Amino acid sequence: MVCNKVIKIALICDQIDKDGKDVNYNDIYKLLWDLQKQTREAKNKVIRLCWEWSGYSSEYFKTHEEYPKDKEIFGISLRGYLYDRIKGDYNLYSGNLSQSAEIAYKEYKNSLKDVLRGDKSIINYRENQPLDIKNKAIQLLYENDNFFVRVALINKDKQKELNFKDCSVRFKLLVKDDSTRTILERCFDEVYTITASKIMYNKKKKQWYINLGYKFTKEIDKTLDKDRILGVDLGVINPLVASVYGSYDRLIIGGGEIDKFRKRVEANKVQMLKQGKYCGDGRIGHGVNTRNKPAYNIEDKISRFRDTVNHKYSKAVVDYAVKNNCGTIQMEDLKGITQNKNERYLKNWTYFDLQTKIEYKAKALGIEVKYKNPKYTSQRCSKCGHIAEENRPEQKTFKCVKCGFKVNADYNASQNLAIKDIDKIIEQYYNKG
Repeated sequence: MVCNKVIKIALICDQIDKDGKDVNYNDIYKLLWDLQKQTREAKNKVIRLCWEWSGYSSEYFKTHEEYPKDKEIFGISLRGYLYDRIKGDYNLYSGNLSQSAEIAYKEYKNSLKDVLRGDKSIINYRENQPLDIKNKAIQLLYENDNFFVRVALINKDKQKELNFKDCSVRFKLLVKDDSTRTILERCFDEVYTITASKIMYNKKKKQWYINLGYKFTKEIDKTLDKDRILGVDLGVINPLVASVYGSYDRLIIGGGEIDKFRKRVEANKVQMLKQGKYCGDGRIGHGVNTRNKPAYNIEDKISRFRDTVNHKYSKAVVDYAVKNNCGTIQMEDLKGITQNKNERYLKNWTYFDLQTKIEYKAKALGIEVKYKNPKYTSQRCSKCGHIAEENRPEQKTFKCVKCGFKVNADYNASQNLAIKDIDKIIEQYYNKG
């Protein structure tokens, strides 16, 4: 089983120029900020070009009753066209620029349905964009008991302008613990393989970091029972309930932590937007976005909190599966289901991100993850199998009108999801009709 991981390490400038002279760290940091700005501009340009292509495709379909083929229009693939449109505009190393274009293209493609439904806005990358680094642009070095990294960051024109020996910048890696050192040693010895990474700036610590990606092969725990299923329901009252069929034991994660944080932060955002009307001279006269910048930064804070919470919750689910010897995790396939009020709660909590984190953590341990059609799993009695809307007298309670089984609604749904081939069982139930 291939495991993909990321480790965050602080960078210390250790660059010399073509003549062997030390390059001032302030000059390198200014370069990184400039490249960060260029990365943002390049990604946003890719998004604009993708949106133009979508508009053109829609108009083309109205006339020809078929969608245009990118290679017939551009002579190359859409991906190739996107890169051609941006490659001459920036000082970024070509491999990294290509990586940024690919990331923007995939994120646009994945969000397009939500954008067309009106559930999301078109992606707009902000100023805190990380530098996307291709794996081949990274060289790990070990000298005098210290680790260094050379990262190809600039194109040849910029290299000549700066009088650098090549397109890379050298940094010392600030190793603070034995765990980080062990990972770097394994990367250096090629026990682990370095993968695509990112360089980003932490405003609070005023420090540049590399999120170094790496991968390795891990032995699968073959003792886990593939036929023993952990059903995971993403609910409304409780964001997450997981259980094994027939067991009254369950993992329950309440929504209080998320709601408390969201309400506090959103209240702060409203207050900041109001204060923007009376901001100081430094923010007046630079447009609405500058005036309200502190409020918009809160959205990044919310995003980081959700990411942290989802990492914690996904780990809890996978640990619970291992504890119960489950070789399979089953969840509802919730893609595209964001229409009613209760489901918007799930959408706002980025359930897809949580499911993704559960999946990759599970796969790292050899646990299979399956997604089932969510239709009727909340209305079906996990005891007798009877399905009826009346089984849900209220949001948090399930009570079967046939057998009288009464239990927490989210737990009942997780019990259904813990049944093998539950979607086929429900289909057969209605076919017998």
